[in-house]
Amino acid sequence: MQDWSDVLIITDLDGTLLPSNKKVSEKDIEAIREFQERGGKFAIATGRTLQAAKRYLVQLQPNTPVILFNGAAIYEPKTGEMLYTQELPEEAVSITRQVLEAFPDVSAEILRADGTYVTRMTSNEKEHLRICQVEPVLCMLDEVPKGEWLKVLFAISPERMRALQTYFHEKNWTCTDFVQSEARFYEMLPKGATKGSALRMYKSLCHETVKTIVAAGDFDNDLEMLQEADISACPSNAQPCVQKTVDIVLDHSCEESAIAELIQRIYEIIGGSRNG
Repeated sequence: MQDWSDVLIITDLDGTLLPSNKKVSEKDIEAIREFQERGGKFAIATGRTLQAAKRYLVQLQPNTPVILFNGAAIYEPKTGEMLYTQELPEEAVSITRQVLEAFPDVSAEILRADGTYVTRMTSNEKEHLRICQVEPVLCMLDEVPKGEWLKVLFAISPERMRALQTYFHEKNWTCTDFVQSEARFYEMLPKGATKGSALRMYKSLCHETVKTIVAAGDFDNDLEMLQEADISACPSNAQPCVQKTVDIVLDHSCEESAIAELIQRIYEIIGGSRNG
């Protein structure tokens, strides 16, 4: 059996590995386990917090560190250790306050390694917490512990997203970065923190022996990671800008076990080149 220990497959969760019901398909699970049994390294790269990703870490058993908080953290599931974190600046508190005051219909999740803090509950926020299966700390903004903010997620209805983005552009805050991660979610991240920057850090921290990194994603916040990888792929449901960027547009969507298809493609592409 061919040894795949020098290949890392790292995938986004929501919209790539996870279908709309947020349950990993048996076909994907079987393909991932077989890849790991062949020596392959498997990881996830997600905007989710540790708490929101925990059940998938238990289910999938990544055999290598994972990227969380959209690139603001790298976590080792085997030891429970945060290998790397990048924090938001102090100005993030003022920015969050201004956004909440300007948009009464927006909610803000302040995300730290120790939990999720929510200062305003909206229907979009309730739905996000339900999907992530996270129990938040409900509190006033001033009650959120200072420091160690890894990300702030603003949730708003899709039809209001353009107004929210216009507000951010007009404010021109330059001390942090912002990215849309879903139709309802706009995220504030530490300056320069992306899944791509985390993957670059990941290489120096974790995998001197990995020769080929295969990355999969579906949305804007995956673009840098996809560009950083040796081979990039996306499910058929990916955003047009992602489909234009990647090496492989899969035939299957996240609803149809796209990652199982990707693993089979990798066997054919890399295995074929080795055999040839």
